[in-house]
Amino acid sequence: MKSAILFLILAISTGCSHTAVVHCWEPAEIEVSGMHRIVVTDFVGDKGQGIAGSLSALLHDNEFYTIVDPSELQSKIVSVEYQDRPSMDDLISSARTAGVDGIIFGEVIEYDCNDQVLRSSELNLITQDSIDDNLFDNTQFDAQTNESLLREGSVTLSFRLVEVETGEVLAARSVNRNFSGRFDPDSTPLPSRGELLHELTESCLQEFVQMLAPHERPCEMSLATCDFWEKGSRNVRAGVKWALAGEWSKAEESWQRAIEENPQNHAALFNLSIAATRRQDYFAAETYALDAIKAEHKDCYTAGLEKIRERRKACEQATAQRDSRVSSVSPAILQR
Repeated sequence: MKSAILFLILAISTGCSHTAVVHCWEPAEIEVSGMHRIVVTDFVGDKGQGIAGSLSALLHDNEFYTIVDPSELQSKIVSVEYQDRPSMDDLISSARTAGVDGIIFGEVIEYDCNDQVLRSSELNLITQDSIDDNLFDNTQFDAQTNESLLREGSVTLSFRLVEVETGEVLAARSVNRNFSGRFDPDSTPLPSRGELLHELTESCLQEFVQMLAPHERPCEMSLATCDFWEKGSRNVRAGVKWALAGEWSKAEESWQRAIEENPQNHAALFNLSIAATRRQDYFAAETYALDAIKAEHKDCYTAGLEKIRERRKACEQATAQRDSRVSSVSPAILQR
């Protein structure tokens, strides 16, 4: 009995045992100062024009760059009189005339989805009672054939961002995404071939955007609980449940009530620091985290404070990069 009670106490004791996901800003991976107007040329390869249009749309939605349609450059960039693609020097010269800061070149290295039907057979042995001792005369075989569909998709894209003024390559990357799924009558339906290739392509392009522009990304942050006998523990646990359900305003209300009951409730203080991080109020987040550490020093609190400071630094860098710039996009881009 005593051991059971001890186990129960340990099971519900304090600690950072839950993980919540909040969205935090990250700066672009490259130096982007002076890069305002960019043009995305059609990618070389299968579906290259559509993929270039998708990348333009994603960069527009990011609201950092002004996206210039290639048709706004000098005619030789898109002229039908060209039998081959124009040279990089021609593109850079035309972009410089049009006041473009950067050009994105891309290539579709792989864009493929294949299906394969897999068949397997089961051989069941059926015996019949008989006074005949000959086994083969009294044995039947029941063969059952099972079929399943194996769908495999792969997309590989590469790109380069070239600075118009200098002709230097500011960024370059090759990204690959793969999928393999099996479907049989008892499994969940697979995405269609078109849906699959679209999802893989979008994932590749999102990585390009994250390299080129400030962006939000999901970050895992630990939430704390406290011993059940501490004042406010019920509200702490209620707040954790609300946060895990995505109801952050209700979570904060619960943790604030815990603080009203017990100003030294370290778990409530720490969880309020995570809620403030979610709002990107890093001053409040650090203050709450420090108060939690003062109330009770725990390794997960100090680790959380360090992560909050990392997120604050990244947010400041992203904010500096954005520098109050708002992107725009040529109407022709949205019609592609």
